[in-house]
Amino acid sequence: MVHNLRMMSWEMINGGGYDWALQISDKFKDLILNGDHWPLQAYQSLGKEALLAIPTPEHYLPLMYTLGLKTEHEAVSLFNDKAIGGSLTMTSVRIG
Repeated sequence: MVHNLRMMSWEMINGGGYDWALQISDKFKDLILNGDHWPLQAYQSLGKEALLAIPTPEHYLPLMYTLGLKTEHEAVSLFNDKAIGGSLTMTSVRIG
């Protein structure tokens, strides 16, 4: 969800994230797990952290398609939830 290659830190390549990256990642995860997907569509309105996390949307848009496939009664869970390189998260979404 957080994908800013321009701000990547090789010192954190094996783990760790900038404060802004961790904050917006937590926000994204809360919205996903609570089924509140509308704010995710307008991520630009979620603040400066979101704009840093998603400087261009091509790596973010697949999340929108994935969440759009979820039916009302399907469970959502996260896996591979870790930050690396300061400005990247590897968080993945599982539906069902």
